[in-house]
Amino acid sequence: MYKPTDDNLANNYDEIIEILTTQLKYHQELLRYTCKIKETLTENCNADLLDKTMNERGLLIDKLISSKKYYDSIKESSSFADNSIWKTSVDVLLHQIHQLLNSTIIHDAENTSLIKDHIKDITYNLEKIQEGKHLLNNEKRCVEMLPSLIDICG
Repeated sequence: MYKPTDDNLANNYDEIIEILTTQLKYHQELLRYTCKIKETLTENCNADLLDKTMNERGLLIDKLISSKKYYDSIKESSSFADNSIWKTSVDVLLHQIHQLLNSTIIHDAENTSLIKDHIKDITYNLEKIQEGKHLLNNEKRCVEMLPSLIDICG
């Protein structure tokens, strides 16, 4: 991908629309992965699926970050376009990307909350396990200290 400038913007409408369309697809996929993570966290599905989804989402975020400078330059330069039809197309794509990004942010906040709840549950369960081990060790010590009972009746 190239970084468009104001000078070559007018000559590359199709390429710029293609870049924005690709960005839109990336953001749609990002939202899909984010929703899939939420679903996995809500349904307590297996950790392997969650790990795989988070890794794929991370790779997609890397793609978005690497292409952000092109996206930002188009976003900034679109105000210089003379062609109103092209500008309308660009504005529609930019608006759709913005909506997807907002939805992703909302779902990410929900995912963060779900993850915090799972961490609290895990911490609580680990504390209970530790208390159980402590109780068993105390019981074991008490049993060892009791004198042996001898059955004298038989």
